[in-house]
Amino acid sequence: MARLWICAASAAATVLLSSPALGDPGSASQTSAPINPRANELFDRDSELRQWAVRIYDSNHDGWLTLFEAQPALTAFRDIADGDRDGRVTAYEYAHAREFIAARW
Repeated sequence: MARLWICAASAAATVLLSSPALGDPGSASQTSAPINPRANELFDRDSELRQWAVRIYDSNHDGWLTLFEAQPALTAFRDIADGDRDGRVTAYEYAHAREFIAARW
């Protein structure tokens, strides 16, 4: 069951993280970058990633991620997870990124 959950979460992460609405994180500032309206979906599906994102990116410290707080969290997770830099996060990359985040934060 856990493998199925990781695969489903990874599929959702692939769609969210490879979305062209995210743009290139190095090419635009946070305020001028396009907004991904589905940025919170990854964190809504994965409570461990949500805890990490709230701990690091909740700028107003209200315990919730706004759409604007979720944008840099999603970009950071993509940068951590996409080990081969092909623009997609596989189930393997997703699982290892979660392990890395759990160990580091």
